[in-house]
Amino acid sequence: MKRALLILCLCAISINAIAATRAGRPMIIHRLSTMNLEIWTEHDPEWETQLKSSNEAVTFSAETPALTYPPTHMSWTVSPMLTIKPDELEAAASGVIHQVAINYRSQPPEQVTPKEYGDLVGYEATFQAEPHNIPIDVKVFCGHGEGKPLVVMQVVTLQGKLSHVSEHVRRSWTHLRYLE
Repeated sequence: MKRALLILCLCAISINAIAATRAGRPMIIHRLSTMNLEIWTEHDPEWETQLKSSNEAVTFSAETPALTYPPTHMSWTVSPMLTIKPDELEAAASGVIHQVAINYRSQPPEQVTPKEYGDLVGYEATFQAEPHNIPIDVKVFCGHGEGKPLVVMQVVTLQGKLSHVSEHVRRSWTHLRYLE
């Protein structure tokens, strides 16, 4: 009897040890030298990504594949020419978030919240908009590492569905790193 109990305890311990060492959800790691960033996106299902450059900024975007619910778009934008001092961060982030809300034809959020993601320290806000008569939720973060350019991250999904993609956002945004 004692022997059977000992075997059961050892099995339970080994099962817990295996579960504890199990790898997390697989992600695709994009090392983007043009942005000097490492950005993680979903692997299963694999999100569709693209990189766009202009004279002022570089934007990397990721979208859920067709027939994935809720449809979601995430983007990361860096303007290499735009660096700020740490004491200017709150005002700069508030201005950027205000402009993003205006771009979505929405009222700017009344409050921005301090937040940290990966190597970035900054501010974020969430607001609702209705471009093209489609109600959406938008979450925007603006931050930087000291001496580095500002990074603006956005996630856009159907209204009321932001909580449904919160784990996707967490896994991606918390792993954001500078390459150098």
